[in-house]
Amino acid sequence: MAMLVLEGEVCLCALLFPFLCPSLVDAQQYFLPLKWPRECGPREFFSSTEFICRPCGAGQQRAANGLSCICKPGYRLFRDYGGANITCSACNTGEAVTQDGWDCIQCGAMNSSTKILSNGKCACHNANEILVERTQNGKLLNQAGCQLCDAMPMAYTWPNSERNLCAKCGSSFIISAKSCDCSDLTVADGLCFSSSASVDARIDFPLLNFRNTTACQALGNMCVMAMGSLRATSGPCQILLHIGTSSTGSHTNNIPTWPVGLPWIYYNHPTLPGDTRPILEAMALPNTFSTWDTQKRRLHIVLAKYDIQGNFLGYGKADGGKLQLCSDTASRIDSAYIFGTTYRQMCSISISVLQSHFPEPTFFEPFLEFEQNGQLHLYALPVLNLNLHDSFGTFINQGSDRRRWVLMRRFLLVDAVGGLGVPSSHLLRFVSSLSIFVTLVPGETLGRIFPPLLSLRYSEIDLETAGSDSMVQVSFSVDYSMKQGENQRQTDIALAVLGSLAVLHALQKTVSWRRRQGLHLLDLPSVVNFLIFFAGLLANVFFLVAFGTGLYWLIFYKNQQQVTVLLPSEQEEMSFVIYVSCALGLKFLQILHLLIFQTSVDIFFLDWERPRDAAEILAETSQTSMSEGARAKSTISIWRTYFVANEWIELQTIRKLSPALHILLTIFFLQVIGFENLALREPTPSLLPPLDTDAACWSRILRFGVCTSVWIVLGFLQIGLHSLCYERFIEDKIRQFVDLCSMSNVSVLIFSHCNFGYYIHGRSVHGRGDASIDEMYTNLKKEEENRCSCRGLLPNADVQTFEVATSINMRRRFEAINQTPAVVVPARLNGQALGVVEQNIQSYHIMNRFLSAFIDHAYKDMDYIVRDKTTLEKVLDMEIQEPLDKSLFYNDPRHSFSRVLCYGHSSTLLLFEMLLFCVVDLASQDLVLAAVITYFMQAVQPCVENIVLAGSSVC
Repeated sequence: MAMLVLEGEVCLCALLFPFLCPSLVDAQQYFLPLKWPRECGPREFFSSTEFICRPCGAGQQRAANGLSCICKPGYRLFRDYGGANITCSACNTGEAVTQDGWDCIQCGAMNSSTKILSNGKCACHNANEILVERTQNGKLLNQAGCQLCDAMPMAYTWPNSERNLCAKCGSSFIISAKSCDCSDLTVADGLCFSSSASVDARIDFPLLNFRNTTACQALGNMCVMAMGSLRATSGPCQILLHIGTSSTGSHTNNIPTWPVGLPWIYYNHPTLPGDTRPILEAMALPNTFSTWDTQKRRLHIVLAKYDIQGNFLGYGKADGGKLQLCSDTASRIDSAYIFGTTYRQMCSISISVLQSHFPEPTFFEPFLEFEQNGQLHLYALPVLNLNLHDSFGTFINQGSDRRRWVLMRRFLLVDAVGGLGVPSSHLLRFVSSLSIFVTLVPGETLGRIFPPLLSLRYSEIDLETAGSDSMVQVSFSVDYSMKQGENQRQTDIALAVLGSLAVLHALQKTVSWRRRQGLHLLDLPSVVNFLIFFAGLLANVFFLVAFGTGLYWLIFYKNQQQVTVLLPSEQEEMSFVIYVSCALGLKFLQILHLLIFQTSVDIFFLDWERPRDAAEILAETSQTSMSEGARAKSTISIWRTYFVANEWIELQTIRKLSPALHILLTIFFLQVIGFENLALREPTPSLLPPLDTDAACWSRILRFGVCTSVWIVLGFLQIGLHSLCYERFIEDKIRQFVDLCSMSNVSVLIFSHCNFGYYIHGRSVHGRGDASIDEMYTNLKKEEENRCSCRGLLPNADVQTFEVATSINMRRRFEAINQTPAVVVPARLNGQALGVVEQNIQSYHIMNRFLSAFIDHAYKDMDYIVRDKTTLEKVLDMEIQEPLDKSLFYNDPRHSFSRVLCYGHSSTLLLFEMLLFCVVDLASQDLVLAAVITYFMQAVQPCVENIVLAGSSVC
């Protein structure tokens, strides 16, 4: 499998010092072909430092472990520098290769028990014999024989640990001392050095000259155990960098931090890290991810594993909890690698479990597997070790400045040996937090990603102070993100445009309010009302933007086959939560203003009933004689007015929907049906998600979108059924109240503003409302058969409800009569209190006569006209024509007087309760708690309405 060829421009700086020009390094150099050791041919070995197959030389074959080359049978070693860097020479016919592989010899001396095996070496028949191929001083015999190996001092051979052959002494003895005697020099770890050689020289000698791959890997492991720290001048990381800079060889894949033959520990140069964006965002990987394709919906992370001695243990998939210390079911663990699913796992684990599962640390190098041109490749993934510190002791990877980050390649999970790089056997070090960050390429339609980043944070615990049963917290997470700058810009534009419209609408509502209040100069109440109007409209703006955002992500994130969009991160969602919270706070101010508005409403019940004369009473009662007082007049009963007022009170809390039923249905659809599961951070839409998504977390944006969608649909459905079915075929309380006024011969005048209000014309077409059951039946029969006039204010008109814009004169007269407020008097009253009550009663009669005369056009200076509102006035909800000399009665068949009731503010109350429900749910992620709090707020509403009614002026 061929390596990818590097392309692009290369400057002189990049040629001489490539780590100084990271932006000029082609990101394809991090593409590695996926080769398993078993895939190498019989004449190839697997290079554990380059992760590719290398051919063996002439007369060589692959070793048993597949990680090096050895001479073929019948070939002897001529030179050996380690790994594949050996030279083999063929033996003559009839000769065998010595046991050490360095010479050729004939078999059969000393006795006839020797023979030539298939591997081309001599062997003895008897198990207790040792093949002797050399004399005691190391001289090669003419023929090999079998006898006990007699090791002689200063010889070139010595018995091995198995006592089955005499082995040649180490090559370093021959090179350094020209013999096996190293008494005049220094022996360290079986190697011969000059006594004056420095520590670096002692390390450089075997690594640079003999290419001890395992030793290099072990040194890299020590650097990882030291957290990649550069603080110690003679630490393993500094030594590894020194060896890399001292090496005159080339670099693997032209990566300056990966010298040939050395492990790749640092992704970028640790002393000159530079900007990491060319590494993390250099190019899109060829992988394409889909929500429907089983293979393309998973992150295929491959781990290269090493033991503590530096031996390559092979490749392995990250599935099965290789990177997760928490135990769980296999499906939940493997769900971490479902693409697009934000994954969270946190648990407490005992120290004894960590020690038993990781007696020795295992080291990993992560790769992402991908397919290109029908062949599998590996992409080397960077690792961000948050515990890495520079030479000054600063944890440079914990900051947000990516220009200072030092990325690594290798990491471990648990270290019970080195302990934070300090030689102490009682320190246990473990990964307390491991996160995988995946960034989607913006503007892509194929669902490609930038190289994922593994971020690790380590913690340590002292085993001497903490018992084996002590618990530690560990976590594992997978986060997906994409650049949300364009989406945020669109949101800001929407807020700016809608906010500007809200300012204009608030100004229009303020102008309408000032007209209805009869104000001409700008004053403080006008400014306060403008701010309150703007607060309510701005709450609608925040809600519309938040609802549009939630609905957008709900539709496009959950309905994509190729993953092209990803949800904002939890940090980016905070601005969304702020929008929703502001909407709730501003809407709460609007509700308070509504309550205050209802306390300022003036209501007068106009009784049209007139006293009956003696003849009428005599005719109805069939009496032959009457008292003198009865002949003069008959009294008018107040109970009709009381009955209408009582019905008005009952109208205060009715709404177009049942809040309790609405909350119950919302919980049913969200939790029982399963719409709540659409808010999971995984791109597959499902009301019943599989068990492998249980570890996925919730998205606040999706949760708000789902909850508001269900709430609004159920709300409009309930309002529609109430308007189209319930009010048409069962009962319409608003229309019934108007009918009640007509039957009771009582009209209702409501002043919501100083010069504006509503009028319900309840004057009976039969002249009286205080009638017997027979008379009432007769009257209703007449209306049914159209044998009487219409109920409307105008002749031959049925409109009984009006919006009223009064003139200044009419309002002044009304205020003059109503200057003494009505009071409720206890049963036991003194004489002075009775005078106040009598004044109130007298004021009531005067007001009743005044309003009756006003409705009957008795006052020429306070007359009125009836007309329809223009389309513009209906749209703006304001009166363009000011009532100067005459009041204006606008036909209102829509019964707009319900605006002084909760019935007329159903949408405002519905929105407030929905925002309260969603904010509580976003804070607690508990739908039941949100439902309980919302229901409690709805339950106390009637009490508040009664308080409001007590504060209003009712005559």
